[in-house]
Amino acid sequence: MCANPMMHKQMLATSQLIVPTQQRYFAVSEKELKARMKTVNNIRKITKAMKMVATSKMKADLVRLQNGKNFGVNAVDMMFTADKYMKDRAPNCPSDAEELIVTLTSDKGMCGSTNSGVIRNIRDYVAVNGRAKKTIFSIGDKGTVGFKRPMPDLLKVGISDVSTPYNYPTVMAIAEHIKNAGEGVDKITVVYNEYKSAIASIIRNLELMPRQRFLDTLKFGKTYDMTLPDKNTGNPALYELYLTSNLWVAFLNNAASEQSSRMAAMENASKNAGEILDGLTLQYNKARQARITMELVEIISGAAAL
Repeated sequence: MCANPMMHKQMLATSQLIVPTQQRYFAVSEKELKARMKTVNNIRKITKAMKMVATSKMKADLVRLQNGKNFGVNAVDMMFTADKYMKDRAPNCPSDAEELIVTLTSDKGMCGSTNSGVIRNIRDYVAVNGRAKKTIFSIGDKGTVGFKRPMPDLLKVGISDVSTPYNYPTVMAIAEHIKNAGEGVDKITVVYNEYKSAIASIIRNLELMPRQRFLDTLKFGKTYDMTLPDKNTGNPALYELYLTSNLWVAFLNNAASEQSSRMAAMENASKNAGEILDGLTLQYNKARQARITMELVEIISGAAAL
């Protein structure tokens, strides 16, 4: 027996700390689970609504893509294909070409890999081919933010808050900026998402000629000899049509791909939220049943003791 009462009290206190005691928090657990269930259910409602909005926008973008995907695209490109004399004598792009990379992304997120795929594609391309003689013209806030930290020296221009749905005059204005940014480069590469289906899109690299190379190539044109208007007026107008029409199709494809990817992402988010809600509901029912069982046991034990 311990002679010192203070030491005995300290030993008791230490033993109470070491020996685990069973504690039950049925009411607290139910309250926390209920709050989490409410939060997850609210998130599921939001993602379902966002999916419906994305589906509606995707249908409208598909109509615009179907109506505009052939607008002026092959009109100028066919000239270079059909005129063999011009094709053979056209100035080639040098191996160490100075390149302007135009990326199409969105201003908003939550659309799967639509934006991250384009950013990753450019990072891999720069890592393989080097950073020399390359500049980036970013269209969309997500692309600008994605390139600003890893390659700020390559980011030349960033355009955001482009009004949607896209229209041809807006693309013409952006094409004018790209034309000015492309002065002195050897080629322009447009990187965008090409729409394939509601669940699939591919990243495409579209190579375009800068203004000076385009005009130098048209000097060898024999099949299409213009008299009115003269070449000093007609050839620059043809380049504007060539650049804007290709950008127009790229914008339409990227918009449709963005909405289809957002629709799929919101559908997956709603499905995951539903699975989480089912699991939380099961835990809540278990906690509730355990609390009820314990209350019944206490009532029966009290009645038996009397």
